[in-house]
Amino acid sequence: MKETWRVKVWGVRGAIPVPDADFLEYGGNTSCISLECGSRVVIFDAGSGLTGLGNELRRAGKKRADILLGHLHADHLCGLFGFPLFFDPEAEVHLYGPAGHGPGLEAHLRTLVGTPYWPLGFTDFPARIHVHETEEGAVFSLSGGEADGNDVTIRTLEGSHPGGCLYYRAEGSGRSVIYALDCETDEEMFGKLQTFARDGDLIIWDANFSEEELPKKKGWGHSSWKQGIALGRAAGVKKVLMTHYSWEYQDSFLHKQEELAAREDQACSFAREGMVIEI
Repeated sequence: MKETWRVKVWGVRGAIPVPDADFLEYGGNTSCISLECGSRVVIFDAGSGLTGLGNELRRAGKKRADILLGHLHADHLCGLFGFPLFFDPEAEVHLYGPAGHGPGLEAHLRTLVGTPYWPLGFTDFPARIHVHETEEGAVFSLSGGEADGNDVTIRTLEGSHPGGCLYYRAEGSGRSVIYALDCETDEEMFGKLQTFARDGDLIIWDANFSEEELPKKKGWGHSSWKQGIALGRAAGVKKVLMTHYSWEYQDSFLHKQEELAAREDQACSFAREGMVIEI
């Protein structure tokens, strides 16, 4: 019997958080989505939504988290500053991500979370923090040392975004979830993603811009819900979750986009903070 995986949305925005009344229904936090696989918690990105997730993990007594960082732009990292598990001496946190430009992943993270940008650095946190630099085509297992035998395998694909990024595919117990935010597609990238996402249960997709606005944002490294639907169909993915909305898109605008998308494909849904998807 396949175990049920539980996907929960904690942050849905790109660029910056938007704590405003016009953004409450879909949410104003930046990118963060958790995947519970039995006893494991896999976290996609560390945007401002990571704080709420961390509070839930602490309440549940979770002592380990694996955070997969798509890239090193600030909206995907700003939740690290107050991540509650960092302050737990019994906790173990693993951070995975691309090297970025310059000195490498760990050096970049230690520069951000530390002086002069933040009063505390990684060496000040009592938790055990491990940084793992990964790259395109990498395959690794998140075993976590638990005895349930349900390891999660992570695969990576190099994305199309200014400064570079990685997309992730989590597999295990007959399930698969693909996380592909910050993606500007062309024919080559679409083909790579089609192979990477083939027969997945869920793809979490970058619907940063509407189809009408997308041509004006060429080179920005983003896509639309229409492209997500096309990819889901081509790859045979069961469900497509749209997220990473522009910080300018209010609830009223996203409502209209969601209605249009539903007419095209019922397998498509728009992420709202607090939403749970079981697969």
